[in-house]
Amino acid sequence: MRIVISFLLFLLVGRAIAQQSPIFQRVSSSTDNAVHDTKEWSLFTGGPVRATPLVKAGFIYIGNARGDFYAIEKKSGSVKWKYSTGEAIHSSAIGSGGKIYFTDNRQTVYALEETSGKLAWKYTMDKKLIYPWRYDYYHSSPVLADGKLLVGGEDGFFHAISPATGKLLWKFKSKGIIRSTAAVSGSTIWFGDTEATLYALDLKNGKEKWQYKINGDTMNNADYGFDRRAITSSPVVKGNKVIFGARDGYLYCVDATTGNNIWKVDHRVSWIISTVAIKDTIVVTGTSDGRFVQAIGLESGQEIWRYRTPLAVWASPLIAGDRVYAGGFDGHLFCLDLKTGRRISQYRTNGKILSSPIMDDKLLYVGSDDGNVYAFSGHPDSRIKTDLDKYVFYEPGVNIYFRGGTDMVIRNYLRGIGYKVIGLDSIAHYLSRETANSPVIIFASAYLPDTIIKNGATSIIRRFLDRGGRVVLAGINSSMYKIDPVARQPVAFNLRTIDTIFGIDYGHGDTRTFMGDFPSFPTEAGKRLGLADFWTNSVFIDAKNVDLVLGRNENGDVSAFVKNYGNGGKLVQLWLDPERPDRLDAVAKAAEWVF
Repeated sequence: MRIVISFLLFLLVGRAIAQQSPIFQRVSSSTDNAVHDTKEWSLFTGGPVRATPLVKAGFIYIGNARGDFYAIEKKSGSVKWKYSTGEAIHSSAIGSGGKIYFTDNRQTVYALEETSGKLAWKYTMDKKLIYPWRYDYYHSSPVLADGKLLVGGEDGFFHAISPATGKLLWKFKSKGIIRSTAAVSGSTIWFGDTEATLYALDLKNGKEKWQYKINGDTMNNADYGFDRRAITSSPVVKGNKVIFGARDGYLYCVDATTGNNIWKVDHRVSWIISTVAIKDTIVVTGTSDGRFVQAIGLESGQEIWRYRTPLAVWASPLIAGDRVYAGGFDGHLFCLDLKTGRRISQYRTNGKILSSPIMDDKLLYVGSDDGNVYAFSGHPDSRIKTDLDKYVFYEPGVNIYFRGGTDMVIRNYLRGIGYKVIGLDSIAHYLSRETANSPVIIFASAYLPDTIIKNGATSIIRRFLDRGGRVVLAGINSSMYKIDPVARQPVAFNLRTIDTIFGIDYGHGDTRTFMGDFPSFPTEAGKRLGLADFWTNSVFIDAKNVDLVLGRNENGDVSAFVKNYGNGGKLVQLWLDPERPDRLDAVAKAAEWVF
């Protein structure tokens, strides 16, 4: 089923050394431990991008669900050429000999001229077999080895094609359709089908060497109401081991020569669509309804760690240095620590991430269901190194800035990544207490109650900042208003009070401070934080009032910023959309990162 992605350790055995598709490049050769979460550029393609990028000779080659295949300049994101097939392209491409190869949903294999995008040849497989349990999107991706272009099909055959002419060299009949992308090492090809079978074939002639039946072979899909038989991930070869996942909910490790089982890991029904990434003795994969990314010991099959994700992870992880990058159905690209599974950072796109990331020349590339191809640059790990006491303030029924439950969305997001939710009854306590750890409080509800702001420069919230605490405002600073305590609505301006509390000169104490709804844009520091490409707000200050500018409007006035206080305390002012919150990952970074 999938374009699934993996890292293949080449065995230098025999004369057949495979040139692998990018879906096998699951481990970057870079030793740089930069955190790649800063958008360098994005290109809108007009349709969901679920394929994995091929990076070759300064260009990215990738298709989308509209059937458009692109050659994109990797540094700038500009389009060199586009070729349209008219059918969804969810396979990853491979390039060699001046040609780029990929397949589409019509079961056609294309060879395009690398420089011009002109069609060199195409090969059409036989009629698709009926597969009512598909619930998938990916296609088997082509692999080059021993002068053959190797690809599985929904016709139930595994095809070996001449890359020069597009003529069939041989094909092998499987029991089901083939969504799995093949792994090749030495003289052997491995792939799975939708009928619970992993195959090992002879690369030269396509003759079967052995089969391995997964647990799903004993299962009837109709008994469950969903597929429990298919192998849609791609196998990965590491030494004498072949590792792959399946829809029966198991991650398998079998002997590469004999097909005998070495170990298997039970994901408790949850599909394993991801292809594993392997570095040293650590195997990393994602899972579907189980909603986690998992690290397994290569030799033992024992779990090392798991990171809980909000939704399913079908895209295959990438290991770069000591970082793991994995995309999920919630649109986030997560950056995790390889050794511990701890979240380092994340970036949210506006659609599912079913594309698998690739690293090349210090940039990370990935597609999204929002129709974009993204390029991310890296920076050193900026997290506060000490332990954090992390809190999110939420008070229902407050409509000073956020509307339609936006503050609840922010609260739920932060709670999901480890923040303790506090409310009106406890906010003063958490701001007042002494703690050995670095405390951070994010105001999901744009409401600073009178109990924490009264007494101005000696208020509870100011003393918290002066002791080294960090406050992040996701929306407007409500202390600029006089608030009716019953209706919890603004009744007058109070800008001089905000100046007294936070030491920020907002200028006039009336509507002259509100300059109008001007678009604002992130500075380089704001981009690194992951702020939106632009936002609109109406309250601005002079840069002399703050220590770090995160965003300015078109007139150069400051909207988003960091203000420093005693002992490392910081006030971070952000502006999330009051009705459609975006870039929630930036809010977490504002709380957790060193500025």
